[in-house]
Amino acid sequence: MRILLIQSYLGRREPPVAPLGLASLAAHLQKHQVKIVDPNVARNPLADTIALVEDYQPDIIGLSLRNIDTTNFRDPFLYYEFFHPYVQAIKRSAPGAIFIVGGSAFSLFPQQIMQSMPEIDFGFHLEAELTLPLFLNRSAGIEQIPGVYYRSSGETRYTGRPESVSMDELNPPAWELLDMAAYLPYTSRVAIGVEGKRGCSLKCAYCTYPTLSGSQVRAKSPSRVVQEIKTLREKFGVDRVFFTDCVFNFPTEHALDICREMIRQNVPVRWSGYHQDRFLTREYLSLAKQAGCEEFYLSPDAATAQGLKIMGKATTVKSLHESLDMFAENRQVKAAYNFFAAIPGLGWSNMLAVVWFLIKARWRLGRRLARYKFSYIRLEPETPLAREVLGDGDHREALLPRNRRQLDRLFYRRSRSLLLNLLLELHYQLGKTFGRKNVLK
Repeated sequence: MRILLIQSYLGRREPPVAPLGLASLAAHLQKHQVKIVDPNVARNPLADTIALVEDYQPDIIGLSLRNIDTTNFRDPFLYYEFFHPYVQAIKRSAPGAIFIVGGSAFSLFPQQIMQSMPEIDFGFHLEAELTLPLFLNRSAGIEQIPGVYYRSSGETRYTGRPESVSMDELNPPAWELLDMAAYLPYTSRVAIGVEGKRGCSLKCAYCTYPTLSGSQVRAKSPSRVVQEIKTLREKFGVDRVFFTDCVFNFPTEHALDICREMIRQNVPVRWSGYHQDRFLTREYLSLAKQAGCEEFYLSPDAATAQGLKIMGKATTVKSLHESLDMFAENRQVKAAYNFFAAIPGLGWSNMLAVVWFLIKARWRLGRRLARYKFSYIRLEPETPLAREVLGDGDHREALLPRNRRQLDRLFYRRSRSLLLNLLLELHYQLGKTFGRKNVLK
């Protein structure tokens, strides 16, 4: 079969991110003729996509919907607004092709997207490296293949949740199917991702990772991780990667083993990733820096015990401040901290604790505090925080915005204090209006 895998068009020119999910998926379709296209690196995204579709004449078109929106209040852009017109245009250019959709954003709102877009024939829920080949090579009915949304008698049906994939059973991503040179100028902006693991056993109240990849950590062997990084360097000239793991340094020993392997093989690639302060050690910071880590991203989210408890964080007030001590001692590393300005049920105490922590961080780290920010929680489906704010029940319909006004309502910005609420709203509106936009000039 001729298969065309397409990264969904974002709707504007952003620093591109190489489609790791599609590259991983394509690596399991060796029995078929496969192409991958990313319209976000094309000069004319829609026209170039249509031209390729008409020239290639695929039997199956697979579209990946990675994000609904930016989840960034300073740059509240709704990608989903451009998704359906893009789907319709592709469908018109290849009416005979089977049209399938997957990706993390689709997996959060599968029923809603299937119902609103009749152009989609099948939807693939969660990981599809094993289920899509079963679908393509099937000898039994669709209902026997897990993780598939399909249409029958005018209804959308679901075959059930697929089993999680063992990471060491996956083939390396098929990066050779992409024009990797298009992403090289943007490697400092997390353009090229590497997976060390999937799944997260932590319980952050706002996070969708456990829904999307499970609550059990599935680690890839460190030697395989490092080999994938070496391949990116040696074949495509990649000088920097970003670990897409929910939390890179948990489990700590797995992260240490990756660092040791990178040092042992002398891999000349810089990297960064998300970290959890509770699992930082001085040994880890030293090894990670030696292995090429440029910046440690942390999101403690709150700075009081009550705030951390509400947010379901593994962080403690003690571990938060100890992380700052470790960064201050190791004068070669850079750190970045994210906090949420509004947390349900809290007021000034947490806000002032965050401000005081950031003052200390700036004083102790200077320019090595690479960035810090107050964000606002974007409410997401199947999260404890959404249930607390919206009540029990399935709120996917309310959490899938169709326009920017609806998106605006999904950023949580309420506290216990009326005065603080006024300040939060002012901060939110100023950030939305004057905040830096992630667009290419």
